[in-house]
Amino acid sequence: MPEKIRVVIADDEEGYRRALRQVLATAPDIELAGVARDGVEALELAQEQDADVLLTDIQMPRMDGIECIRQLAKKKRDIQFVILTVHEDDENVFDAIRSGAIGYLLKTTTPEGVIEAIRRAAQGEASLTPKIAAKVLEDFRRQREDDEVDDQHLYELSPRELEILELVAKGLRNKEIANRLCLAEKTVKNHVSNILKALHVNSRTEAAMKAIKERLVGR
Repeated sequence: MPEKIRVVIADDEEGYRRALRQVLATAPDIELAGVARDGVEALELAQEQDADVLLTDIQMPRMDGIECIRQLAKKKRDIQFVILTVHEDDENVFDAIRSGAIGYLLKTTTPEGVIEAIRRAAQGEASLTPKIAAKVLEDFRRQREDDEVDDQHLYELSPRELEILELVAKGLRNKEIANRLCLAEKTVKNHVSNILKALHVNSRTEAAMKAIKERLVGR
């Protein structure tokens, strides 16, 4: 972590920018490197001032905070991002995290909490308000449940369906599979339909890709 953490603030509300200036002025290990009114200014300032941390709102004119993070992450690898916003909906939370935000704070966070999040970000550590952390954990739990459901469905395939899936993955069409296995083409079509449902996919190509990824074929 640098001796002083260089921070760029981005917020379109003048009063809030002023308040953040005052908050950061109380931390001797933090240096305010610049103040931006929107994502475009933040993108330029963070690069020009070699900022360590960008503390940004989401909704701003010209360019929002999440898009700023996306672009800046490609241009400056040694910077961390902390969101400070009133928005706590799932879409914004997960878009911000996927874009590269290491911290997500609501504007109800105390000044001490904001300073601590900046310090943690500079060390590569995440900071989430309790409500946001709960959303992230719930999403993780839901994904795990979805994966378990997928696994259960994957292994409901019969030996015949696995055999047909292997041929689908090799690029054979229904008629070719039917000839290869001495089955009626309509029977193969029904099997393929069941396979798509079991794998939770919409096309033969998706089924083939998922089958290979899950090592159901190509062994």
